[in-house]
Amino acid sequence: MVNKVQEKVDQPANLTRIPKKVLDREDFVKLFITQLQYQDPMKPIENHEMALQLAAFNQVDQLSKLNESFENLLKFVKAQEFGYAGNMVGKLVKVEGNVGRVEGGSFLGASFELDEPANQALVTIRDASGKIVRTITLQNLSKGAHTLDWDAKDNSGNQVPDGNYKISITVGEGENAKSITPIITGRVTSVVFEDGKAMLKVNDEQTVNLEDLKEIAWR
Repeated sequence: MVNKVQEKVDQPANLTRIPKKVLDREDFVKLFITQLQYQDPMKPIENHEMALQLAAFNQVDQLSKLNESFENLLKFVKAQEFGYAGNMVGKLVKVEGNVGRVEGGSFLGASFELDEPANQALVTIRDASGKIVRTITLQNLSKGAHTLDWDAKDNSGNQVPDGNYKISITVGEGENAKSITPIITGRVTSVVFEDGKAMLKVNDEQTVNLEDLKEIAWR
């Protein structure tokens, strides 16, 4: 039993070498010096070969410095983006989405656009629990942009509480009916970071890129 244990201990560890995929400046210099150390004295490196290798090293060095400059520039741009996004908190923006907001008893607003005229559009507004609080039927709509006028009251005429409301718009009837995503006016409530990128949180519900904003109200 002792011999078997001793044999197991004496066995060398199974080490796996992980090759390096990218060579940096230090690796290039080490390779060049090693090549000079182990070159054949009877057949030294020709002057033109050494010149080519030095030129290649200089190119690698310049590319490395350029990459460092780009990295610093990228960090600066990201810092600027984060600062700009932070200043957006509390502002009103317009973005494509279906979560509208009521603040101070008033609907912040929404709109939608039609590619062609429509006889009818049905607007359904639901609260956070999914309950329908208001339905609005719009008639004889022309092609183009339309504003959604909602007085922030339910179907019984009662004022709805402040908060978020899901808005769905259906144009047409029967088999020709189709859904349209409105452009809602929302409040930027926070900034979140996803994969190092600043994203805006609108109405505490929707996360959007800065480039997805349709309009900034700045109030």
